[in-house]
Amino acid sequence: MRPFIYERASDAVAAIHAADIASSQYLAGGTTLIDLMKLDVMRPERVVDINPLAERLGQINVTDKSIRLGGLVRMSQAANHPVLRRDFPVIVQSLELAASPQLRNMATVGGNLLQRTR
Repeated sequence: MRPFIYERASDAVAAIHAADIASSQYLAGGTTLIDLMKLDVMRPERVVDINPLAERLGQINVTDKSIRLGGLVRMSQAANHPVLRRDFPVIVQSLELAASPQLRNMATVGGNLLQRTR
């Protein structure tokens, strides 16, 4: 793995500014990014940790008409949510089939949707 600058974002504006250089990558769960960095497939100069934004972006909001999954919701958090389990079992099943329990505890919904596969 090549050297990189690690920066922890304190808020969304800081995250955007920290990733201002072209070879930056955001880190949340890190289950794909770290593997790709170890394989020298990805070589970011800066890694911006956005986990501090989870208070705002790691929530599941349910109303009588909608459900909203924040990008930093952990896959396990979504798979264990009672409303998703009851009303959206296909989503729960897809999350359970997508990764092992250990990875689901780390991986985020947003990262899973945007991951760069090998």
